[in-house]
Amino acid sequence: MDGEFVAQETTAVTKAVGGGNLLLLARDTDAALAAAEAAVAAMQRLPNVIMPFPGGVVRSGSKVGSKYAGLMASTNDAFCPGLYGLVAKSELTEQTRCVMEIVIDGLTEADVAAAMRAGLHAGIALGAAAGLLRVSAGNYGGKLGPYHFHLHKLLEAA
Repeated sequence: MDGEFVAQETTAVTKAVGGGNLLLLARDTDAALAAAEAAVAAMQRLPNVIMPFPGGVVRSGSKVGSKYAGLMASTNDAFCPGLYGLVAKSELTEQTRCVMEIVIDGLTEADVAAAMRAGLHAGIALGAAAGLLRVSAGNYGGKLGPYHFHLHKLLEAA
């Protein structure tokens, strides 16, 4: 109701790589957010990548697929602290009280891999003393797309 509304009339589009991701498992919200912010800051220093969510962080992680036929995605229940103890298979421990996700898109597979590596190193530098308990990534049985980023291989290549 006040100010201006500005829209881009045209924009360039190019094929790129989407769907790199990191799941940061932490003891509480403050620790998860600190780790996510450190990882995003490290990734933003690199060219050709974006973290498309506000602040680069996804608070409500999803997975490919759902028990409902009409939904393409649903809550990533295996990594949802609110569902710990209620789901058949959880990836969490009792100590994990918050999980945040970072989604990484880039121009090339190498760009996304480099950003993920930078984010991993930023999280590892904080470590368990700062409340980061584990770093994982969503694979979704290969349903997310043709690109697969294996965290151990990314760290070995460093």
